Amino acid sequence: MKTLLGLILIASLMADQPRKVLLFYTESGEAIWKSQVETLSASQKGINERDIKIKSIPYNEENRSEWRKWEIDSTSKFTFLLIGRDGGEKLRSDEIVKAEKLFGLIDAMPMRKAEVKRN
Repeated sequence: MKTLLGLILIASLMADQPRKVLLFYTESGEAIWKSQVETLSASQKGINERDIKIKSIPYNEENRSEWRKWEIDSTSKFTFLLIGRDGGEKLRSDEIVKAEKLFGLIDAMPMRKAEVKRN
């Protein structure tokens, strides 16, 4: 019984965490980053519905630990990461990710299906 309660508590805590899109870019990848931001901004309603927080992380001294944490190659111009509510990496791309692809991936996840069912 303790295990079941623990699992319910963990699931409840995870549901409170937003999904994250982390946009890593270097100076040479700034144009790709801007295009990605514009693509996501055009789909703000879907971003909000899926509780996605977007964070841009340029390569510089103060962000170096974040780059290391997610194992982003500092020679990469641009890297898109989707992080699920559970804190795990769900998608990694070095190209622009269209909103439809992002939403399709999220909507196929069990936690998202449960959210839709509840609402």
